[in-house]
Amino acid sequence: MPFPFSMHRELVSYWLDALGWDLSRDLDIRTVPPPLMGDAIAAGEIDAFCVGEPWGSRAVDQNGAALLLPGSAIWNFAPEKVLSVRQEWAETEKSLLFRLIRAVWRAGRWLAQEGSALLAAEMLSRPAYLNLSSEVLERVLSGQLVISAGGDERRADRFVEFHNGSATFPWRSQAKWIADRLARRSGKPPEAAHSAASVFRPDLYRQAMHETEADLPGASGKVEGALRDDTAVASAEGRVILYRDSFFDGRIFEPQE
Repeated sequence: MPFPFSMHRELVSYWLDALGWDLSRDLDIRTVPPPLMGDAIAAGEIDAFCVGEPWGSRAVDQNGAALLLPGSAIWNFAPEKVLSVRQEWAETEKSLLFRLIRAVWRAGRWLAQEGSALLAAEMLSRPAYLNLSSEVLERVLSGQLVISAGGDERRADRFVEFHNGSATFPWRSQAKWIADRLARRSGKPPEAAHSAASVFRPDLYRQAMHETEADLPGASGKVEGALRDDTAVASAEGRVILYRDSFFDGRIFEPQE
């Protein structure tokens, strides 16, 4: 894992728990920096890893690794990266915070446009950034993955989504799912989920996006895993469609208020 506390860890834990594994007994879970995971595989130091791209695809190309499944095979449309700031900074620097939120939203909107993946891959490939092949990065952004050293390919629809489906909206229910999983692993009381929900701030997000053309969901939480298909939901303009968000085992997570 890239970090002991991460969506990668929670997704893998959820997956293996559901399959009957005892993670404290059956596995030795280690922390490895993402750029070094392919080398660790090649050296026999680890057997498998879960990490954000492009490090999985890099391990296939350079270390003979194989991609087993995308994270979306565990939880469709799971959250991952965040824009995070200190609460006191958010309160004293709202103008700057709102500009940051809008900048991330606009960048995601651009990335979702047809043709943007190719240019984004070229920029990210430069030595000042990832210093990797633009071909690998373009595959990652498009979801057309090479899954083995032999060149086998697999298409992963919505492998990564930056904008559509309200991709950047901070759902309080997702915060509670993450907190519930952390509480289970660390022995914290279930009430910890309520504290965690206060970290995701749809109120600030709505304020920041008020003067844009963004159409936001009317609710700030939902039943996670309940959408088996893309679904239109209530919003100011009536244009919001949330993407399928089912878990691989069909369970749902209904946060407690």
